[in-house]
Amino acid sequence: MVSVAAFAEPLDYFLEAGTSYDQSVLKPADVFGHDIGDQPIRHDLMVSYIRDLAGASNRMTVETIGYSHERRPILFITVSAPENLAKLDEIRANHLLRSNPETTDQALGDLPVITWLNYGVHGAESSGMDAAVPVLYHLAAAKGEKVESMLKNSVLLITAIFNPDGHARRGAWVTQYGSDVRALDPAHEVHNQVWPGGRTNHYWFDLNRQWLLQTQPESRAWLTQWHKWKPQVSADFHEMGPNSTYYFHPGVPTRKYPLIPAKGRELLVELGGYHRQTLDEEKSLYYSEESFDNYYIGKGSTYPQVNGSLGVLFEAGAQMGIARESDQGIKTYAKNVRNHFLTSLSTINGAAAMREKLHAYQGEFYKSAMAAAKEDDVTAYVFRAPEDPVRLHMFIDLLNRHDVKVYALKGDIKAEGRVFSDGAYVVPMNQRQYRMAKALFNRITEFPDKVFYDVSGWTLPLAYGLDYAAFDGNMRGKLGQKADGTFKMVMEPAEAPYAYVFRWSDYYAPRAVAKLLDAGIMARVVKEPVDVQTLSGTVSFDRGAIVVQRDLQTVPAAEIHALMKEVAAENNIQIHAATSGHTLNVGADLGGRNSVADLKPVKPLLVVGGRTSPYDAGEVWHLLDHKMKMPVTLVRQDRLKRLDWNRYTHLILVGNYGPVIPKDMVDDLKAWVKAGGTIIAHRQGAEWVAKNIT
Repeated sequence: MVSVAAFAEPLDYFLEAGTSYDQSVLKPADVFGHDIGDQPIRHDLMVSYIRDLAGASNRMTVETIGYSHERRPILFITVSAPENLAKLDEIRANHLLRSNPETTDQALGDLPVITWLNYGVHGAESSGMDAAVPVLYHLAAAKGEKVESMLKNSVLLITAIFNPDGHARRGAWVTQYGSDVRALDPAHEVHNQVWPGGRTNHYWFDLNRQWLLQTQPESRAWLTQWHKWKPQVSADFHEMGPNSTYYFHPGVPTRKYPLIPAKGRELLVELGGYHRQTLDEEKSLYYSEESFDNYYIGKGSTYPQVNGSLGVLFEAGAQMGIARESDQGIKTYAKNVRNHFLTSLSTINGAAAMREKLHAYQGEFYKSAMAAAKEDDVTAYVFRAPEDPVRLHMFIDLLNRHDVKVYALKGDIKAEGRVFSDGAYVVPMNQRQYRMAKALFNRITEFPDKVFYDVSGWTLPLAYGLDYAAFDGNMRGKLGQKADGTFKMVMEPAEAPYAYVFRWSDYYAPRAVAKLLDAGIMARVVKEPVDVQTLSGTVSFDRGAIVVQRDLQTVPAAEIHALMKEVAAENNIQIHAATSGHTLNVGADLGGRNSVADLKPVKPLLVVGGRTSPYDAGEVWHLLDHKMKMPVTLVRQDRLKRLDWNRYTHLILVGNYGPVIPKDMVDDLKAWVKAGGTIIAHRQGAEWVAKNIT
């Protein structure tokens, strides 16, 4: 029999042997009410502890840099010697000189090294979150020349934590199934959290794939801070399969993104020596050059490597509960926390010891980027999306978030057989972020290795549906105003004599239509291209244009006009005022019987749970609910047979790992489709529909 507290450990267990600590510093158990390792640390208690710890320490400051979808704060802690904190802005300004090739040589040589520590990006990997606690206690309370010297030579940037919503789900699960006698059997429920698990955020996004895509508030918060500082070392703490030991970078030598300099890997190997020494002294099993790679640049340990930093991944064998059996015996959550604590210190101390080399590498990284840009046949990438300015500006905003310079195109250029002119934008390769810009636009189709840990392709202008091309000519005189992604506000719509018309190609057109229909306003959709007579002249629309007529409405005209102005401003949609129902196209008048159709409110149902992919389901939920503000009903697979299908207009089936719809429901679903229901399916969901419904 194993008692409740058998795997909890006193604070001393997690700390550095041979170091004395200031006993007046607030201890974690005084706030949590339990030792680390006894139960998961609640996020709200961690926030309280960190704020109290920082408030009483002259070595650290704390600020809230953002909030998760569930409104949990994301804390950013800066740790250094008191004299450094007193001149932090000066240190940062001098440090940033090094990331500009024109000012690199002006940076002071004796600046502290900037070290970044990521904690808790995957909610189910609890030691990746909870290790922040003993690390912060150590940094606040440790005494002696060793820690004083490290703090003098370092500015530590600590985010705690990256994914509070996922951690809250994981903590609640482990607490719910916690037992007086610890459950070591891997089959126990405590080790097997149900769908969607705790790995992802509120909308089931994998936040460790958000460094590149930047659609979630958590990732936007931390990347802003990352580029504000441009740290020289970035450490990322995780858990992996329970039968694995402990991993740290540099990773598989052959699987490295080609724009990462060879010198960066050399320094990763050198930094790895500090981790090896630490874990050898600990007698802990580990490995460092297999399984994990540095190819996909959108994760926390690889993104820094195309941005002048060393990115370091740490992985401990997973512990969903407090302790469990594994192929290597009983593994404990407390041991994982201790290993992450130790490698946090080896990262911090190693970076401080390598300070001069890291300074030199960061300066050379940006200088060599400019040199590589001059050798590149591509001088710029040009892109446009005239049919959807919102999508275009979202992409520009993304480039800005990655510190990539983008400009409005000045004049015309011909690239890849197409002419780009007014309304297009340019990303010149001659910039310090050359490697990042190239990585975002480049198409790589040949690889040195056939095996990848993650994705191997991510050409972002294609993901945004942009028309883009590589330009190999002279860019002199072609760069207009620098673009920052802010929207040029559309003109307020005039009161329509006959009808209001806007394009379906606008990104937020679905959100606008949903709001109009919800307000009881009738709208129609045009099935073919039309030329509409408006107050500003004849305007051409592709099929899918939305028409809000004056006729037959039950909502007063003044209220409709007020709402149209609101919709235009909220969604950046240009709404045109039609003067006549007659179009300049044969058989396509706005009141047409066959060429125009009435729109009805939609009531979509998204299948979740069971064997459905939470990533795929989360993307749909986020799009409809968060972006388009459209209500969508989420229903678990095991509840589908109990539903009244007449309540729903659309069924959404996403990727999955097995059958989605029970066999005895197929005939009912076919009847529902025949009666007018619509199925939207993709990936394995589409395969299932093709085999069973069509």
